[in-house]
Amino acid sequence: MKSFTRIKHNMMAKTLFASAVVFFCSAVSSAHAAQDAVINVQGVGAVEVTPNAYSVTLVVEEEGNTVSKLNTQLDSDLRSIVTFLLSEGIEEKHIQSMQVRLQPRYINSPQGRQQEGFTLSRDISVTSTDLETYDKVLDGVLKRGVDRIQQFNFISVAEGNAYQKALIAAVKDAKQRARLLAKELGVEVGEVVAISESGGNMPIPVMRAEAFAKDMSMSLPGQERIEARVSVSFNIVQ
Repeated sequence: MKSFTRIKHNMMAKTLFASAVVFFCSAVSSAHAAQDAVINVQGVGAVEVTPNAYSVTLVVEEEGNTVSKLNTQLDSDLRSIVTFLLSEGIEEKHIQSMQVRLQPRYINSPQGRQQEGFTLSRDISVTSTDLETYDKVLDGVLKRGVDRIQQFNFISVAEGNAYQKALIAAVKDAKQRARLLAKELGVEVGEVVAISESGGNMPIPVMRAEAFAKDMSMSLPGQERIEARVSVSFNIVQ
């Protein structure tokens, strides 16, 4: 009888221990779940700035059968363009002409696709703070051998500072959004567990020189909008 009672007590003790382990694991699991609960939000900030400069990338091309001859022709066009830009008050340090591309040129013939010479091109990057003469500068370079306008942007030389202000505004916006969501859910916002930043400018399409020349009546923009975006994750405090 004593042996049976001892076995019964041992079984009860094991059952109670197992229940305690299950309760403890459940409590730990709930605590971890509460700790891992987060609110993910996106914040957006924007600053309006007035452009005080412009940047443009010009492309000069030559086609022919001899690379050395193409290079001589391209250098002649380049010297003419740079001389004109300097005469318009653009500083030499704001004129860059380093990128050169050489590509084979193909034609379709009765015998099939055949190579016929090469296309040699060179990019010229120009930046100027004289907005009043941008149309004169573009008109001048188009007359001196420029084949394409690769990019044209009105910019602000203080854009970096403007973006930092927009980034701060984006973080504040994220905090406000998180607090609004938490209030509706009946919880509180805890510490930040993750944050990431994203931003950039839209690409400018390539324009043929003749098409750009027909639209020289572009008006100067009043202001430029600088945006910043952030994604932030906050812990939820139950």
